[in-house]
Amino acid sequence: MFQSGIPFHETGNFKSHRTFLPDDQYGIALDNLVKGCTDILLLSPPQRQQPTKIFTGRRIVQPQPDWWFIGGRIFPGETPIRSAQRLLSRELSLDISSSRFHPVCAQAFAFEMREQEPKHHGTADVQFCLKVRLESEEEVRKVVLDEKEYGEWEWKEPREILEGNFHPALKYAVGCLLAGEALEELEECEKRGGGDEEVARLTREFLKRKREVKEIGERGGSGYKLVSKELGYETTVVTKF
Repeated sequence: MFQSGIPFHETGNFKSHRTFLPDDQYGIALDNLVKGCTDILLLSPPQRQQPTKIFTGRRIVQPQPDWWFIGGRIFPGETPIRSAQRLLSRELSLDISSSRFHPVCAQAFAFEMREQEPKHHGTADVQFCLKVRLESEEEVRKVVLDEKEYGEWEWKEPREILEGNFHPALKYAVGCLLAGEALEELEECEKRGGGDEEVARLTREFLKRKREVKEIGERGGSGYKLVSKELGYETTVVTKF
């Protein structure tokens, strides 16, 4: 949490030998490996006196057929940022420079179900969550998802996610996003030589948001229920640390 970046350490001269796996082989891989994913909190362009909004899509395929991040699997040899660039280019035709991505948090998942057969074997993932803010209405217009995978999509205010029926992983990431923004504001104040009163106020705000992140983790998945009418599937979530 609150890292300045996600280091990528290449020992020696690594070369990817990634190949396409048939469905049956990919299913065996999912049974035996934890899959690495890069997920992105896509933020609305800055607007005066307008709150930041987060783009979310309601998935209609496993795993997690509900409101979720935009993202996907990391390929061997990719940095998390390079993976996020590829995914946004593929999914949304967005060409985002690496300098615009910033780390939010890391999480781990185990899903009861998956899209690949046998579906009931589920899948386990680790996630690098990054944020990127769009800069223009032209970029916003490109944000349209595949209707085969998503039933709907919306720009949501952070508090709507934190207070609504959303997966605790999404809430945790949004909480980390807000705490990270408070820390960035505190650091900027200190950098420009802000007064003690302002530093104290921003420090209290950061600590408040940090406590909110801790409370999200302590509550776990309590109260959240995943209901997918499209798949006739319902379940709940347990969070562990």
